[in-house]
Amino acid sequence: MTMERKLTPVLGLLITLSLQAQEPLKRLTLSDAVLKAHSDLAPQHLDRLDWVTGSGSYSYLKGDSLMRNGVGKMADRPVIDLEGLRGSLPPGAAEMERFPAITWQDPDHFTFSHNDRVYSIDLTSRTLQEQCQLLPHAENQDAGPNGRIAYTVDNDLYISIPGTSGTIKVTNDGGDGIVNGKSVHRQEYGIEKGTFWSPQGNLLAFYRMDETMVTPYMLEEIESKPSTFKKIRYPMAGQNSHEVKVGVFDLRTKEILFLNTGEPKDQYLTNLAWSTDERYLFVTHLDRATTKARLVQYDVTSGNPIAELISDTSSKYVEPLHPPLFVNGSRTSYIWWSQRDGWMHLYLYDLKKGLVRQLTSGNWVVKEILGQDPKGSYLVVAGTADDPGPMTGRGSLETFLYRVDLRSGAVVQLTRDPGTHHGELNKDATQVIDRWSSTSVPGRTEIIDVRSGQVLKTLVDAPDPLAGYRVGSIELLSITGEFGDPLNARLIKPSGFQSRARYPVIVYVYNGPHVQLVSDSWLGGAPLWMLEAAERGYLVFTVDGHGSDDRGLAFEQAVYRHLGAVEMKDQLHGVDYLRGLPYVDRERMAVHGWSFGGFMATSLMLKAPGVFKVAVAGGPVMDWSMYEVMYTERYMDKPEENPDGYAQARLTDKCGQLQGDLLVIHGLDDETVLPEHSYRFLQDCVKEGRQVDFFVYPGHPHNVRGKDRVHLMTKVLDHIDRALGMADGAR
Repeated sequence: MTMERKLTPVLGLLITLSLQAQEPLKRLTLSDAVLKAHSDLAPQHLDRLDWVTGSGSYSYLKGDSLMRNGVGKMADRPVIDLEGLRGSLPPGAAEMERFPAITWQDPDHFTFSHNDRVYSIDLTSRTLQEQCQLLPHAENQDAGPNGRIAYTVDNDLYISIPGTSGTIKVTNDGGDGIVNGKSVHRQEYGIEKGTFWSPQGNLLAFYRMDETMVTPYMLEEIESKPSTFKKIRYPMAGQNSHEVKVGVFDLRTKEILFLNTGEPKDQYLTNLAWSTDERYLFVTHLDRATTKARLVQYDVTSGNPIAELISDTSSKYVEPLHPPLFVNGSRTSYIWWSQRDGWMHLYLYDLKKGLVRQLTSGNWVVKEILGQDPKGSYLVVAGTADDPGPMTGRGSLETFLYRVDLRSGAVVQLTRDPGTHHGELNKDATQVIDRWSSTSVPGRTEIIDVRSGQVLKTLVDAPDPLAGYRVGSIELLSITGEFGDPLNARLIKPSGFQSRARYPVIVYVYNGPHVQLVSDSWLGGAPLWMLEAAERGYLVFTVDGHGSDDRGLAFEQAVYRHLGAVEMKDQLHGVDYLRGLPYVDRERMAVHGWSFGGFMATSLMLKAPGVFKVAVAGGPVMDWSMYEVMYTERYMDKPEENPDGYAQARLTDKCGQLQGDLLVIHGLDDETVLPEHSYRFLQDCVKEGRQVDFFVYPGHPHNVRGKDRVHLMTKVLDHIDRALGMADGAR
């Protein structure tokens, strides 16, 4: 398959991806589009590609064999295969069905977990050593220095020590409403885990969450007969939230000390980080109103605060997502993330001197710190491209890798090829593995020199995985949205597209915070099912409106206190753009979205009646007062503080405005958007005499995954087909 990428001005940016192939072309089935999207039909890549600690080489998995190579021209060499790893297991060990995830200790040793045991293998002698044994049902494993592993069983915290058969039980009070060692605040504010090892592994910080004051919520489980109910604690906007403490467990004394974090008890304690000498723990405090984030330094011997180091404030909201990162070779210098200038940038601070300098600046967003060199001279980061203007949006389409000098603040772009780059830095920060794609490059994996940006070796140059399939074209567009701001959009056309024909449209929507659907990556960021949908005879359209990711703080905060209002106007600007195209059938438009996108799809049907003939809303928020505290109050404040905003966004009392065909889908086990949202919406539909379709997926949480996703997408697209007269034989 040959692919062409051309830039043409269409209200800003038009990237056309032409997918051409020699005959015969196969039809892309919906089943393949869903089940093979990350395997056979994904661009070729090296599985489990990783740097080998203490060497200049990398490893990856090829079939059942672990392979290793370096930047030179030597051939890949096998390290060990699955059969060899099985043979090293002790007698009586459970069968190892697939090659496990590994962690390199040095060039000759790696560790892995198998059932309830952690092993280290010596690759020279092919001997296996049991590091430690975990209790049954262990979860949330967190490996620390010296091979120590923290983990949870139920709601208590444990530690296993290498070379001992015993297990330390850190907490004893876990139970209904008391949770130790797990993520808190519903994984908002960058919280992804509940344990934090000190640099030498002598201390373990952990979260303790008391949610006994949060109203219980029951979810029905039908695996048994009769069905049972699972109790969860779900803090809804404006209601009681849980209370969190930070404990510090000393492995030498076996004692716990809790930090004196003060009032109010429902504050958010986020982004924990240790000092290099293990004397201090740093915690970012965020008030429940989310208007002030404070970085506080704690003495772990007394639990008392030592100093408030940084305070970031906003009249709308602040959202701390990253802990401070201490600079290698220094006990006092650290990196701080902040959006104080309107974009997510990095700042160099000192514990004694305060702010030293702003490291990055401009109309772009730092997305990730990949690491730093051993001497603390520079960082390697991933970030968007610098926008030519503060609101063009073009820069957000791409992600590049950069080197940031900590002394001068100079920023050097390491990757030049347009597209979306993801990096993995080696330990000495001299080379980075760059995995990237674009609308014209299915996937490429390269090793780049961090000093020069030179490509040292190409590991993979993936061919087009859709070669031989009949698929259409993908265009990245810029359209004008609310306030006159350019919005990034994507339009998928069917193969054999004819400009004189008139095509129905499926608008796929999310348009919520922290999500970007359109990018300069393979297929423009589109999932494969959209290409299958286009082959049914549709145009498939997506626009990233105000509130979506990587466009700066002003673009995101345009939705503050009125979720759905500006976003809906942006989506309707997208509809206006479509209606201006001569090949669009204005009378046959559908909208589909999930989660925030389900809220948007339903909002468009109720508040812009007649625009869309049919909508499919999955896992939709129907009333923001029933959604979780942390997310909702950040964008909407409390219901009593913003009654008009909540009333405007509420959909459970607007069913009388429904025109057209609406299908609502919900997972029965959804702990993110509770099924009650859909139930209350249906209740109002009955009250107003409005007919809607409703489907429940038993056993599925907020998203439907695995083989059942084929059923889901079949239901979605077949429903749209019927509503728009596109059923088999009528296309």
